Amino acid sequence: MKLTIVVFLLFSCTYSYGQEHDEDNKEPEPHPNLVDKLLELITYRNERFSSVFYPIGGFSEQEGISIGVMPVVTFNDKDTSSKSQKKYNRPTTFIPSFSVSTKGLFNLDASLIMFGKGKFNMYFNGVYQNVPNTYYGINEETPTDTTSYFNRRFSTFGEVSYELTETLFLGLHYDIQNNTIENVESVPHLYETSEGIAGGFNFGLGPILKFDTRDNIVYPTKGSLLVTSITAYPKMLGNDYVFWHFYSEVSHFFKIKNEKNILGFFGAFHMKSGNIPFYYLNTLGGSKKMRSIAQPNRFIDKNYYLAQVEYRRHLWWRVGLVTFASVGNVYGSNGTNAFENVKYTLGMGFRFQLVENMKLNFRIDYGFGNYDQQGLWLTSREAF
Repeated sequence: MKLTIVVFLLFSCTYSYGQEHDEDNKEPEPHPNLVDKLLELITYRNERFSSVFYPIGGFSEQEGISIGVMPVVTFNDKDTSSKSQKKYNRPTTFIPSFSVSTKGLFNLDASLIMFGKGKFNMYFNGVYQNVPNTYYGINEETPTDTTSYFNRRFSTFGEVSYELTETLFLGLHYDIQNNTIENVESVPHLYETSEGIAGGFNFGLGPILKFDTRDNIVYPTKGSLLVTSITAYPKMLGNDYVFWHFYSEVSHFFKIKNEKNILGFFGAFHMKSGNIPFYYLNTLGGSKKMRSIAQPNRFIDKNYYLAQVEYRRHLWWRVGLVTFASVGNVYGSNGTNAFENVKYTLGMGFRFQLVENMKLNFRIDYGFGNYDQQGLWLTSREAF
């Protein structure tokens, strides 16, 4: 079961302002308490940006006990005259993190979402990690063998897009990875059924088209996002494995009575074809997809689809709750089809707002589903 935890926030969820609603059910006026004072101690602000440093740590059977740090940096918008920025809240955020664990995990990653550089918008993510992992086979519902290994991976991926209109963006997506598979257990089926056991280098490029009417990219309360992209990994770019990846994703949000009650829908379809290494196959689990599947590699294959719905409820102060449900599948290998052995997830979660005046949340999600799957996730940003 995956855990990554912001230590003191586990206690803050039970520490409210201690005020009752009045007879008219009006929300109480907030005032500083112990948690606010603690947050101020780890917060830095100036005219250009603000940053908050959160300690992280946790435990999982796969990774052991882990500890680390996660700064959250938000940049102030200089161009307040932009009509687009007023109508659509698109703040620039930078979230790096570092963690190590007792079972050999070393993880260093950072994500940067940047808006407002003229009509160019950018998203970059970089990862360097050495992570213990498990191979279950490709789309095996009841694997007879599993193989433990370490994956030493450097990757950077992201996109640069140009604003054709205030809601339509056309850009270039890139994906660069170098994987080294180490300390593999001598179980034959990983060698016999999998492409990619030797690791290798991959560099993908392709166009991306986005239609974005969300009122807030961090925590949407209305609007939609449609993303379609195709990425090619040709030999001419030095790829050890030649394949391509097409995907289309859509999400939609609307309010129920007010901004405290948000209903969100998400759908995705991904398809890969070619000489695909096993660590590049589509995964069904994780903190953003089927949140009952704690090990993302448990179900992998060439293609996958997913549909999920989430109800988000703000309670008071920085605290909120969610409930969610999803259904999906991976397929394409060994004669499998899209509607065979479909997986589902049900779950609920807790939200804590990390940054003042911005709904950038720390989230705890617990999901359970069929195939005896359950997962607990503690991370930042919404699932979609």
